[in-house]
Amino acid sequence: MRISTTWIYTRGSDAISRKMSELSRTQEQISTNKRVLAPSDDPIAAASALTTEQARSLTEQYARNQGFAQGTLELAEATLSQVGEALQDVRTLAVAAGNGALSAEDRRSLAIELRGKLDSLLGLANTRDGAGGYLFSGYQDGVQPFASSASGVAYQGDQGNRALQVGTNRQIAVSASGNDVFEGAHAGNGSFTVSAAAGNTGEAISDAGRVISPAGMTGDSYRIRFHVSAGVTTYDVINTTTSATLTSGAAYQPGASINVDGAQVTITGSPVGNDTFDIAPSTRQSAFKTITDLAAALESNADGSLSEAAFRTALTQGMAGIDQAHDHVLSVRTGFGARLRELDSLSALTQDQSLYYQRELSRLTDLDLAEAVSRLTLQQVTLQAAQQSYLKTVGLSLFNYL
Repeated sequence: MRISTTWIYTRGSDAISRKMSELSRTQEQISTNKRVLAPSDDPIAAASALTTEQARSLTEQYARNQGFAQGTLELAEATLSQVGEALQDVRTLAVAAGNGALSAEDRRSLAIELRGKLDSLLGLANTRDGAGGYLFSGYQDGVQPFASSASGVAYQGDQGNRALQVGTNRQIAVSASGNDVFEGAHAGNGSFTVSAAAGNTGEAISDAGRVISPAGMTGDSYRIRFHVSAGVTTYDVINTTTSATLTSGAAYQPGASINVDGAQVTITGSPVGNDTFDIAPSTRQSAFKTITDLAAALESNADGSLSEAAFRTALTQGMAGIDQAHDHVLSVRTGFGARLRELDSLSALTQDQSLYYQRELSRLTDLDLAEAVSRLTLQQVTLQAAQQSYLKTVGLSLFNYL
């Protein structure tokens, strides 16, 4: 068989090129510490690595979302802690306002302090998060949630709660609607309110009342009207929703409870004829209005337009409303705390998942360095041998034997 010179050259150069390519690939593997440089290197491992990398990237995004959610929730929780303290301060001022030894000027000063607390509370309600958005404006984080005007404090946001995806099947709310936080509590004792008519001239005072039979609560409104005849004080109870008289001419005993369907109120002091107290179902009332009403009652009492008895009933109702607002804020704050605890658990799980994916990627694509170095050494030796063999082969000639 005759072997042409061209064939010898081609075969030799192809072998050297192939070995140089193998050597270059091994060097690249060592420099990147990766066994799989292209899908063709190991199609099955490459496909598995792609799926694993996608899962790892998604897990890292969840981790970033968890970090952002934690920061936002911590800020919201801290803000609500300050809101709770502000409401406690308001209650302390309301208790102080009940001191019978206070002068009119003292009560005006307390009203000024209450309005200062109102401004502080408004500032907390308009807190921004780290990204510059408002915490309590719902979905509209670019809209200031609360604005004050002559008619009171109005909510300008919406009812939404912004949420972040923090896990495969878990979204977590990182905000709250200001309407819920600051306007979600009910006035009075939370079930109904008791108010003294502004025109009352007697000294009768009502407490905030209580529910003694939830099943007996009708949702109707009532009026207790007093009559005084020949030194004897009696009262009627009228259902103002249906106009029905429930009780007529009942003897009044100061400090004795008066039951109205499922509600019970206690009135003390001495009423005069036609003094009235109204009982109405409790409706949602903002903390801002409760504080404003307290300040207004102090101011009206100080200037003589609100009797002492009516003022004390308003004060009792105001303190009950502040208690309701405080409890409601505490409930919302507790919800934030629960979400923070959940995030701690999710964060630990996400870290474990991330480590797993990293190990799996390493198993699928990383290089066995010791094996690669041995292979590189062998490839260098075989390349050198191929080169030397090629040189000797192409150097053969009949002239060497003449």
